[in-house]
Amino acid sequence: TRYVPHQSSFDFAKKLDKVQTIVLIISTAFAAIHVALSSIPSKDMPDVKCYDDLANGFSTFFSVIFITLDVIVNYKFYKAGIEKRKDLIDHAFGKNYTGGKSTGYFNAQGVPIGLYKLAVQSFENSLFTNEVAKRMTFGKWSIAFIISAIFVLSACIGDKFIVNSVLQLGATGVLILQAVKLQLFSSRIDDIHSDFKRLFTDLKDGSDKTLKEGEMALNVLNYETTLAWASILTSSKIFNELNKQIFPAKWEEMKKEYQI
Repeated sequence: TRYVPHQSSFDFAKKLDKVQTIVLIISTAFAAIHVALSSIPSKDMPDVKCYDDLANGFSTFFSVIFITLDVIVNYKFYKAGIEKRKDLIDHAFGKNYTGGKSTGYFNAQGVPIGLYKLAVQSFENSLFTNEVAKRMTFGKWSIAFIISAIFVLSACIGDKFIVNSVLQLGATGVLILQAVKLQLFSSRIDDIHSDFKRLFTDLKDGSDKTLKEGEMALNVLNYETTLAWASILTSSKIFNELNKQIFPAKWEEMKKEYQI
């Protein structure tokens, strides 16, 4: 039976992330309406200015909500990450900081407790994170490009208060920052996963593991600090698809390859 104590915290953060996405879609729709209405002459539609101002105002309002939710989601991810790290330590060192360890989450049965097991668990996690993040980047950039183009166009046309333009461009900045952060995150996780591969390649010959404890700790810290810095909620849809098709078999293959 699979039990993951920190899953509810991540699920809540993902629900907020979905709400943020809906808010972004609504804000973008109003921005697009504003762009469309701005091209209609008042002589053809006498009330166009009123409708245009309303659309622009709603777009700005939902932009503010989008920016606010981004801060909240990042904080909720940070809190969930603390719970996840406690569970990681519980399994690696035989502790019980969570009050109830996860079951069916890590696949490092038979590995003696200690720093080596911590490195094994992080190696497994880096595999999953690396594969999912790679598949998320294209979609994130596509969305950021399309929506940012609409927001920038909306902010640059029509008569409006300067605050409307600033807030709409602020939402654009958050969206682009998310895409850039995901790209950097994916690149960094790929490097860390390669570092783990190099570490476990060196350990294959049966050498004294204590001589590599410094490198183990460094790789684990690099992985965890990268997760905390980026606050990226990886796609559950992509993870579930890969977990059915690739992950279990690939991790078992890697355990044999690196003699874990």
